[in-house]
Amino acid sequence: MSSGKWSACGCADPFGSWYVQIDSEGVIPKAAETTAAAMVSEARRLVAGGWCQGAHARDEAGAEVPSWSEAARSWSLLGALLASWHRQDSQDDGDLVAHLVDAHALGHATEVLGDVVGTAALDRWNDDPARTQADVVAAFARALERLDET
Repeated sequence: MSSGKWSACGCADPFGSWYVQIDSEGVIPKAAETTAAAMVSEARRLVAGGWCQGAHARDEAGAEVPSWSEAARSWSLLGALLASWHRQDSQDDGDLVAHLVDAHALGHATEVLGDVVGTAALDRWNDDPARTQADVVAAFARALERLDET
């Protein structure tokens, strides 16, 4: 729970108990935990439907497209996470607090995925020639388990 202080600055907490301390360097919104799980779940669904290597996302013809593009039909691990973040963030309609929650959630989801796959270099892990779509879907599943434990 929040101690009434916001981050390491010792300022009064403008959000009351809505924020929780995660370490001596900062705070993470409680809502970010749930949002991180939602992002990872959405990313897993995307990759289960289509996976690619060498780009964050590809269209039906295999051409590289932005991960959030409506034309995207396959995603890398990181591309799927970015696509789910973009979809979540675009629903916030300029709400600064919601945007910050989404940004924290993206960071938390990325950190958990890095722990699960053993590297922060998610693109390099995804693009390993020995990697399979099933490996990536399984990594998302393990990340969801870890997020559920917290």
